Amino acid sequence: MDDSVFSSQFLAMHDAFARNQIDIEVAYTPSGRVDYIYEAGRLLARSDKKRIGGIAKVLPGVHPVTVPGFPKDSPLTLLSIDDLEEGYLTVPQALDVLDARLDIHGPEPDGFPLVTPVHILHITQSSPDTTRTCPATEPEVPCCCGPDQPCAPCPPAAPAGGAGVSIGICDSGLLPNLPSALSWLNQVTCGPTDWDPLGPVLPSGLFDIPRYCGHGTFVAGVAASQAPEASVYVTKDFVMAGGEREWVIVQQLEALIARRPQLVNLSAGTYSRKDWPLLSFLAFELGDIVLTAAAGNDATHRRFYPAAFPWAIAVGALGADLRNRAWFSNYGDWVDVFTLGEGLVNAYATGQYTYLEPPKRPATQVFDGIARWSGTSFAAPMVAGLIAARMSSSVDVGQATLGLLDEARQNAIDGVGPVVLPWQPPGAA
Repeated sequence: MDDSVFSSQFLAMHDAFARNQIDIEVAYTPSGRVDYIYEAGRLLARSDKKRIGGIAKVLPGVHPVTVPGFPKDSPLTLLSIDDLEEGYLTVPQALDVLDARLDIHGPEPDGFPLVTPVHILHITQSSPDTTRTCPATEPEVPCCCGPDQPCAPCPPAAPAGGAGVSIGICDSGLLPNLPSALSWLNQVTCGPTDWDPLGPVLPSGLFDIPRYCGHGTFVAGVAASQAPEASVYVTKDFVMAGGEREWVIVQQLEALIARRPQLVNLSAGTYSRKDWPLLSFLAFELGDIVLTAAAGNDATHRRFYPAAFPWAIAVGALGADLRNRAWFSNYGDWVDVFTLGEGLVNAYATGQYTYLEPPKRPATQVFDGIARWSGTSFAAPMVAGLIAARMSSSVDVGQATLGLLDEARQNAIDGVGPVVLPWQPPGAA
C-alpha cells in the first residue's frame, strides 16, 4: 500500500499533539492496514465502580487519571495503562485482553461499548484502503476565473434564504480580515478566540498558509452560499494539525449547541475500534438541533463517526457531474444523503501555500482569498445550508430536514443513493 499521503498527514498531527504533551498512535488491522488513530496509554470507560473494578482485575495497575478539561460530571472515566503490573501493553493490546477475559463481543444493550480507545477525530483522515484526507484533496486555485475578475462561489450563491436561522460550524475557526468581495460571508462570524490565523510572512512577502488553515472558512462559505441570510457562527476546535481527542470534541459540540443554533455542521470524524459507536457520545444530547456530518473520504462503506450515528445526517459527496458518487466519498446504507462535494469553489486564505502531499509536494501556490476544494467536508455544510434555506416562520428545522431527505429519496440515483442538488439559477442546466 502506498501510504505516503497518510504518513504525511499523521506525522504532522503526531508532532502537533506532542507539542501539547499528548502521544497519539495508529492501530492497524491484522493485514497491516490503518484502522484508527488513538491516544497512547489511555482508555475511555464507563464510570460505574463495579465495571471499573472488573477492568482493574483484568489489568492490574490500571487507574483513573485526571486530565485538564475532562468534565467532572461525565459518565465516563479516563484510565491510564502506563503502569500495568504485568508489563507494557498498547491500547489495542489492552483492549483485546479485556475483550477476551471479560467475554466482550459487542456494545452493551444501550448501543455503546464498555471501554474503548480515546479515538482521535480529525479533519485529516486515514483509512484501511485509500489513505485519503478529509478534505479529499489539498486546495487548488480555481481555473474558472479570469486574471482580473473576482471569483464567485461554485455552485453559485443563492440570492436569498435562511433568514432568522442560525448555523453553528465546529471546525478550524474563521480566517480574519476576509476580503469584502466575499459578500456571501457577510453573516459569518466567530468568537474572539476562534480566529484561524495565517502563518508568518515568507521571503516572497506573502503570508504562509498553514496546513488546513481556511478549512472552517471554506465550510462556512459553502453553508452561507446556500442560505445567505442565515447567521453562521464558526468555532475553532481542531487545533492540532486538524485533530482532537473525541471527548474534547463532544465538549466543543455541547458548547456550540448551548448557543442554540438550529443546525450544527461537523466536517470531521473518525473510524473506531471494531466499528463500535464512539463511547464519548454516551450522554450527548442534540435536542431539537440537527447535526450534519461528513461521511468521510475513503471510498469505503465502513461507518465513519459521528456521521454514522442515527441522530446525525451523514452526507456523502457527488462528483462534479452530479450523476455519480465522487471518487473519494464513503457510502453505504448509513449515509443519509449525497450532494455535490467535488470541485467546489469558495472562500479561502490569501497567501502562499506549500503542498505537503504527493503528487504536488513540494510545489507552492499563491491564493487570493478563494480556492477549489473537494471532500465530504464540503458536501455536509451544503446540506446544512439547503436545510436552512427551506426554513421559515412556519417550517422548523425538523420539518425542513424531513422535507429535504424526502426529496433526496425521490431523486435517488441508482448506485449512489438519495441525492439533493445545490441551488442553481432558474434555467441553469
